[in-house]
Amino acid sequence: MKILSSLEIKYVVEELQSLLDSKVDQIYQPNSEELILALHKTNVGKKLLRIVPGTCLYIASKKSPSPKEQLNLCKYLRKRLLNTRLKSIEQKNMERIIEFNFEFKDSKFILIVEFFSKGNIIVCDNEYNIISALKFQTWKDRSIKTKVKYEYPPAKKSFSNLNEFKELINSSNKESIVKTLAMTLNLGGMYAEELCFRSKIDKNKKSVNENEIKIIYNELEKLYSEKINPNLLSKNPVPIKLHSLGEGTPFSTYNEALDSYYSQFITEAEEEKKVDPKLNKYQEIIKDQESQFKEIEDSIQENRLKGEYIYNNYMELKEILDTFKKDRKSLPKTIKIENKTIVLEMK
Repeated sequence: MKILSSLEIKYVVEELQSLLDSKVDQIYQPNSEELILALHKTNVGKKLLRIVPGTCLYIASKKSPSPKEQLNLCKYLRKRLLNTRLKSIEQKNMERIIEFNFEFKDSKFILIVEFFSKGNIIVCDNEYNIISALKFQTWKDRSIKTKVKYEYPPAKKSFSNLNEFKELINSSNKESIVKTLAMTLNLGGMYAEELCFRSKIDKNKKSVNENEIKIIYNELEKLYSEKINPNLLSKNPVPIKLHSLGEGTPFSTYNEALDSYYSQFITEAEEEKKVDPKLNKYQEIIKDQESQFKEIEDSIQENRLKGEYIYNNYMELKEILDTFKKDRKSLPKTIKIENKTIVLEMK
């Protein structure tokens, strides 16, 4: 399954700005690795924001069913975030980290989603004190546990100008320029190859000269500021046109492209069936009518058989009735006609 790169997260976050000021209507946690926020905004309607830490986030058209018993994080978030409003969505320092800010009257909460490594979801108060998390973890330089201030992981080497970019590229010990761009810049292989293609530089070169570094730097700036042009390339959702891979299937938004890709991993059998109350009512009425119709059919069949029996044994039955009219006491309690026993009840 595709894991979003930092560049792809940038474009997702840009589109998710349309959700700002949405109210949190409901929260779902289908499993221990996934969270879904049902957001509602006036004149926009309900949107499902699917978050799979370590993998992806996007506006989803369908979701996996929730378990019968709520998972711990879901219970906690429902107490804290229901009816709050989403005030901001921000990618931190072009890293694979997104910060959501929610507010309700005097309450403020920060939801931090980490997409590096196996991912995590951390809930903080407005001063970044951790109050809950999907996974509690401890490393040498940081911890994810309650009553501890959240600290962002050590940042990778970054650059803010051409000279710093040169130093970053020249200090790399990777065996090719494409790997340097993919790993040092956290671009991912596909976009690193695209950058080499646009720069007209052999991606397998180990070292590049000053002029080539300047070209790569300029093309990188264009890559980060390029207008969104979402499409599917070889079933891979991308937010911009990749000249190195050719034409793909276009989409109106990058979120739609992501939804088209990730929804294939949510099978129909896993989806919750939406029950229309009116449809359910009509189905019950039809069921009752079918039951009544069956009873009427059975009754018609039974009476038809009775009629045929009387017709075929008319003389014997007439003799019994005549005897009954003359003397009820002399009539036997049971009578056999064609191996069938008729029980007479005398009142």
